[in-house]
Amino acid sequence: MKKYITSLCCFIAFISMGMTANNPSDSRPNFLIVMVDDVSPHQFGCYGNTKVKTPNIDYLARTGVQFQTAWATPMCSPTRALLVTGRYPFRTGVWHNDLRLECTAETRWNWAQRHLTFAQVLRAHGYKTALAGNPMALGSSFYSDDVGFDEHCIRALTLADVPVGSTFTGQFEGKYNFPDAKPVPSRYWHPCVIRNGSLLQTSESDFGPDLYTEFLTDFIKRHPSVPFLAYYPMNLVHDMAGGGIPTTPVRGTPGTNKGGNLEDLIEYIDLLVGRLINCLDEAGVRENTVIIFTSDNGDSSGRKMHANEYGPRVPFIMNSPDIIKKRGMTSALMEFSDIFTTLMDFSGAELPEGYHVDGKSMVPFLTGKSDSHRDSITSWIATAQMARTQKWILEDVDPVYGSKQGRIYFCGDEYRREKYIEKTNSQSEDVKVAQENLQNVLKRNPWPNRSESSVAAEIKAYNSMPYKHFVEGKLVSEAKINLSQNENN
Repeated sequence: MKKYITSLCCFIAFISMGMTANNPSDSRPNFLIVMVDDVSPHQFGCYGNTKVKTPNIDYLARTGVQFQTAWATPMCSPTRALLVTGRYPFRTGVWHNDLRLECTAETRWNWAQRHLTFAQVLRAHGYKTALAGNPMALGSSFYSDDVGFDEHCIRALTLADVPVGSTFTGQFEGKYNFPDAKPVPSRYWHPCVIRNGSLLQTSESDFGPDLYTEFLTDFIKRHPSVPFLAYYPMNLVHDMAGGGIPTTPVRGTPGTNKGGNLEDLIEYIDLLVGRLINCLDEAGVRENTVIIFTSDNGDSSGRKMHANEYGPRVPFIMNSPDIIKKRGMTSALMEFSDIFTTLMDFSGAELPEGYHVDGKSMVPFLTGKSDSHRDSITSWIATAQMARTQKWILEDVDPVYGSKQGRIYFCGDEYRREKYIEKTNSQSEDVKVAQENLQNVLKRNPWPNRSESSVAAEIKAYNSMPYKHFVEGKLVSEAKINLSQNENN
């Protein structure tokens, strides 16, 4: 816990400096980050889907920078922790929704209080900050200043989130597959929404994503001359507890939390993105606003929670007419740790001396000062890890539930996994060199000694959870668990 005490001290000192830490100018860009839930690249028109219409997202891709290969992680909490802190899990402890290290029972869900978030740093740098949508992975901290948001309009994850003295009378979803699970307050129709600490009174005709988008458009219009960060982790297209996805306000039966289809939800995401773009135009800040559109992990149809490229590969688009060079589709690699560092670079915000993050700024590439970015990227889920270069990819590296060597593929000039050529059993020199290079990439995010008592206890607890990860396409099983740190395992 020593390193977290040090981080906390850095945080206290940094926040106490407030805006005096910098001399911000009016030219600093705004940031709008839209992160959809459980969506893979192939579900959008700009990534080749001909069955859906996503003109607004396609426009951002065409007139900005669209990454063919962008990696988050295969699951929501690790991705969100990486996004808002720019730190790998060997620092944050968030390896999986249900596998967290370097924490106590009290700090397990409030991990964000032990690290600097992009909202904290930007607010100290003079930015107005807002959070809308799904606050998952921020613990209970979103009600306070601990994670850095001036305003919020978010879904209540459970009834325990409803402010004391208020009663939610809207719809409920089913239950998650956990012991003693209770029905979950609705996230879509007639939703349970907390706005700036108060329960919002909603009706059967209220659709959660509309409410969050309206909140952000209002926030943007109220801050035309002050730099802002608007962070919008959408609920769409995540299914509801107990299963089912909703209809949308433009198709199907409004007010129905089941019976929808993914194509309609994807098109509704595009509609909401269009509303936000129009709002930026109307507020006169479109040219100076950096828009990021992405997802937290691959879709739930055989991609999410998998320790292969299907799991972490997400759509990733950046656009700003006055700031970002128009590149369109690029083969450059990026990973989610880069987002935090890029925001800091664009804004001119500084971190406390000695405070470390793991990303690489994309600013030189995005502004045209460089035509390259990263030579490698990495990702993980629970005890499994992945790494990639332009030509090679290493997957399913999991010494606890599988193999520490994993599987290696030659990608060539392809970016679709089904086109890669497996080379795991090859003895050729180029494969050996690639394997060694990729193993070195994994060392950027070292897994702790799994034979240590606290680590072993957490893995054993994780092993009993219903939502584990997949290795080699199979859900990991208790029979494969290996807590030995022996290098031959």
